Amino acid sequence: MSYPFQATDWIHGINMDNLRRGRLQRAKAELFEKRRFGAFLSLNEWNTRYVTSTYTPMWTTSSSGLRYSLLVKGDEQPIVYEQGDIGYHTERFAPWLPKGNVKWAITGMGWIARCMGEAAHEAAVKRFVDQICTELKRQGVEKEVLALDFADPSISAAFEAKGVKTSGDGYLALLDARKHKLPEEVQCLRNTCSVGDAMFESLRRTVRPGVSEHEVLGEVFKACYANGGEVFSGVFCTSGPYTWPNLRCWTGRRINPGDVIYMDVYNTSWNGYKTCYYRTFSLGEPSKATKDAYQRAYDWLYDSISVIKPGVTSKEIAEKWPSGPKVWADIGVVHEDQTAGNNWAHGIGLTLYEPPLVWRGCSLEHPMVIEEDMCFAIETQEGDHEGQGVRIEEVLHVTKTGVEILSKWPIREMTVIDL
Repeated sequence: MSYPFQATDWIHGINMDNLRRGRLQRAKAELFEKRRFGAFLSLNEWNTRYVTSTYTPMWTTSSSGLRYSLLVKGDEQPIVYEQGDIGYHTERFAPWLPKGNVKWAITGMGWIARCMGEAAHEAAVKRFVDQICTELKRQGVEKEVLALDFADPSISAAFEAKGVKTSGDGYLALLDARKHKLPEEVQCLRNTCSVGDAMFESLRRTVRPGVSEHEVLGEVFKACYANGGEVFSGVFCTSGPYTWPNLRCWTGRRINPGDVIYMDVYNTSWNGYKTCYYRTFSLGEPSKATKDAYQRAYDWLYDSISVIKPGVTSKEIAEKWPSGPKVWADIGVVHEDQTAGNNWAHGIGLTLYEPPLVWRGCSLEHPMVIEEDMCFAIETQEGDHEGQGVRIEEVLHVTKTGVEILSKWPIREMTVIDL
């Protein structure tokens, strides 16, 4: 079921309280019950959002050190350390955080450390470690392992000097917590796909002979924000000769009759939940060779989707795709490493890539088990041997018996834009 984006008093839509509680409970179970950590320190924006349900602008992402969070075993809620005076707003936006749980960050961790100079970084690390150790001692977990979702030898050494052992497995723990989606998270992903649909419609309306890829993207970005979405880092439109092999970028070239155009709505979000969603268009009727290429890509995609259900492995999915060197020798493919990102699938949620990853390059020899409530994007591409190619992608939710397709733009045939 798809709810209105805007909350109302008369429709019980996405329950954001359930979303906040459910994510925090899953993080605690993974960190404290399963892995027996004493606390979790996050510099990663999306892990911080997962456990705190707070958000600040994109310059804090990812692992910038401009803001961070701490979840201590025994505490009901996490502590958020905000950049500068943004905390003034966070306190008012997030009443689920107890008074005093929004503090100011010690600037100098993450990648911002590279900008401030070695001496300033060393001084900041000392203050940062003291700040965190105060909270560990408050709950009596300073002798237990502190899980981190980042790697910084100087920070780890500073904690060790205080007698606090650290582990870099905090990132893996949160990936495990996040790989199964709550019902509310699935609905967020549905909404993000709806934003993607609006963006595809904007492309369909905008593409005309002589229009540039840049003009198309301008209208597409407008459609995203007009429909409540946010472009985090990417959307691209590629056309004509750059569709094969997939450039994965835009050039500003002007679109001509007969061109294939495809767009990837990737790392675009609604309420923080990302999508990765390709569709292919043709300006005018495509050639028979292009239609045949599209049929091959469609068959590869839906043959692989047909086997997905809880308990199957990523190997069983990847086996539905042909060997890259066998089908793409025309573009110089001699090894599966050259096919990364072509025919594959990746988990999706607050970040563009989450478990599982499905690809012949890793899944045939190192399969992962597909589990209920995983959500992932699955994509295929193919060339027409006339200088153009096609690309399609679906977003799906693994149910008890199979899959629910969350992406709704028509896919059985390429969308033709009439001249």
